[in-house]
Amino acid sequence: MRSSFPRLFLLCLVSAAALLFTAAFALDAASANGSVRLVVIDEVAGPYLIRVGVLPADPIVGPLHVSILLLEADAQSPVEDATVKVGVSGPGAPAQTEAVNSPQSPQLYEGNLILDALGDWDVTMDIDSPAGPATHTFSVRARDESGFNLMFVIVAAAVVLIVGSLVLSQLQRRRRLSRGR
Repeated sequence: MRSSFPRLFLLCLVSAAALLFTAAFALDAASANGSVRLVVIDEVAGPYLIRVGVLPADPIVGPLHVSILLLEADAQSPVEDATVKVGVSGPGAPAQTEAVNSPQSPQLYEGNLILDALGDWDVTMDIDSPAGPATHTFSVRARDESGFNLMFVIVAAAVVLIVGSLVLSQLQRRRRLSRGR
């Protein structure tokens, strides 16, 4: 009974470390693929019903990905033939890009902008299609990227658990060998 305790303890530590690593990679994957934050939800701009999301969800100084879902306000049918220009103005240099759609997602227009300074930015979308022109503006706040990083804490905890379990295992092995002699 006494000799099975160290193995059980080691198994628990390794399992906890594996669970932390799995959680760390799952958080990273979710963040990379699905954490678009909706900043405009079903607002009407001219003849359009629009929904806008940004990535990263909490904008930082650097690249900002903008996704725009365009629907006709009346019928709520997708708008697949629009020209969408997206620009930013704020504490840094203004920037502009054309948001484009793809054959895989014809109603979703996407573009990338650069926020080059901390602070509040106005994002303006100029939309034009056979349904007519429209403009919509919303605000985002760019923060400094040097915030608290949960991923670092999770990985550090996993490393401490693994190293701790290996050290404990070696100490217990040496005790067993010294008792046996």
